[in-house]
Amino acid sequence: MTTSSARNAAVTYSLLFKAWQSAAGVVGIVVIARYFDPVSQGFYYTFASLIALQSFFELGLYLVISVSASHEWAKLRLASDGRIDGDRDAHSRLVSLGRFVFKWYGVAAVLFLCLASAFGLAFLGRNSIPGLDWKTPWLLHVIFSAASMWLAPFLSLLEGCDQMASTSRFRLLQSILSSLAFWIGVAAGLSLWAVPLLSLVSLLMLLCYLLLVRKAFFLPFFSKPDGAVFSWRTELLPMQWRLALQGLFSYLSFPLYTSLSFAYLGASEAGRVGMTLQIVHAVQSVSLVLVSTKAPQYAMAVADSNRGRLDQEWGRATRRSLLLMALLNLSLLLALILALRDEWPVAGRVLSPLAFALLSTGSLAALSIQCMAIYLRAHKQERLTPVGVSAGLLYGLVAWACVPVFGAVGIASSYLLITACIAFPLTLFVFRASRREWGRPQKSGPVSPVHE
Repeated sequence: MTTSSARNAAVTYSLLFKAWQSAAGVVGIVVIARYFDPVSQGFYYTFASLIALQSFFELGLYLVISVSASHEWAKLRLASDGRIDGDRDAHSRLVSLGRFVFKWYGVAAVLFLCLASAFGLAFLGRNSIPGLDWKTPWLLHVIFSAASMWLAPFLSLLEGCDQMASTSRFRLLQSILSSLAFWIGVAAGLSLWAVPLLSLVSLLMLLCYLLLVRKAFFLPFFSKPDGAVFSWRTELLPMQWRLALQGLFSYLSFPLYTSLSFAYLGASEAGRVGMTLQIVHAVQSVSLVLVSTKAPQYAMAVADSNRGRLDQEWGRATRRSLLLMALLNLSLLLALILALRDEWPVAGRVLSPLAFALLSTGSLAALSIQCMAIYLRAHKQERLTPVGVSAGLLYGLVAWACVPVFGAVGIASSYLLITACIAFPLTLFVFRASRREWGRPQKSGPVSPVHE
């Protein structure tokens, strides 16, 4: 497969993956509304918000993995038999990176398993309902999620090695089969037991892909590198600690909102908040794929000092991404209004059109921030840590104050205000300052949607 066709395949499979996630989200909403009562729905989405505590243990390393691997892959290639071929030192450094990742995430997964399971039992027990079996499903879900957390970074490693097409194809198949398992389990009356079924299927597929399908690629990682090695302290830590802070404080937005609703407004309202956030996040993910699938190419362009190609490709992808999200948000808002007018039962399981409009508008600003972050990280630098930390603190503190008084509308309003009026302007300032420092782009066409 040529480089051009590989890139096109990566975008195609990623779009299919995101499109499936969106379609699966719609089906999942219908299935949950049909077979879950409001309380079970609340526990389901609170499960998801607590699992997001993984960010406190990953410490942003998965984002560094892809960028660092991309810089080494500029001197490497994939042989016809699936092995890594090319520069000896680059190969050795890539193996060194992978072995470090395996150890790091092994420790992180164990810590997550122990602490998240205990915290979840205590937190979820606050709104426990007699007759609702949630404890064992929760524990199993944490176990399977921790195992996936250990292995999932190797998909990021593959993506950094310009294998976005194959990993996106795998993610698509993994999502399809795990979603089908979940829906069948729910329809069969498993209730919350369908949640660990989903995570188990996802884990088994990940194991098969890494150990069987990608066996030739990862075989060198079982031996110590025989050349140059990565230095975590000098090459990974300077970027990772900044991403770690952002990851920690990013929990204080979407994931925290469902948990706060569960604690202050009850399981039923937490279910409505969680379902709405799932829709908004799905739209954002679908739109971001037009930029994120090309992240390895951005990093390789930086490694090759080809700033003109970097700016032109990133700018075109970003404009398309923002336009796609705006159209999807508008379509969903109109659909929600029509569903309420026609009194569809599923409409009562999500938040009001006002709350959805506020959240989706804030999410559009967040998409712009993510696109600029991808551009900056292609340079193996993380300059948005102060923005992420300050915005995260505000998300958490303001939402904590608003939830007991204003409910879900307070959450949505605070999210829009902080994202559009604080996080976006600060990110834009850092973005422009960084581009000036690195040098203006070549005059080879449209550069970016953000003008100096």
